[in-house]
Amino acid sequence: MSDFLQQHYSINSFKNSDNWVLLNRIESSIKEKIEKYGIPLSKWNVSINYGIKTGYNDAFIIDEATKNTLITSDPKSAELIRPILRGKDIKRYSYNFANLYLICTFPSKHYNIDDYPAIKK
Repeated sequence: MSDFLQQHYSINSFKNSDNWVLLNRIESSIKEKIEKYGIPLSKWNVSINYGIKTGYNDAFIIDEATKNTLITSDPKSAELIRPILRGKDIKRYSYNFANLYLICTFPSKHYNIDDYPAIKK
C-alpha cells in the first residue's frame, strides 16, 4: 500500500471554504486548464428557461417497447429517435435513465414526415 501511495500521491490545498476535489496529476492539470481558459456558465450571457417542449409529450416521448416497434416496422425511424432525460431523471451527481425516447421531428431540420411512415402513423 505504501508503494502505491508513493507513486500516486497528490498535494492538495484546503486553504479556503470553496469546494474541493481530489484528482490525480493529469486530471488536476486538465481541470486547471479548463478553469484558466473556460468561461463559467454563470458568466455566459444566456437565459435557459426550459428544455425541449414537444407540445404533446404523449406522442413524442415514447417508451423502449414503442421505440423497438417503430424501428422494427421501419428501420429508418431510428434516425429520429433519441434517448431523453427529463428534469426529474437528473440527480446531483448522476442520472436515472427511465428508458424513454424522444421522436425528434424538429421543425428546423425540415424532415419530411412521409419519409418515416411508422412514425407518421
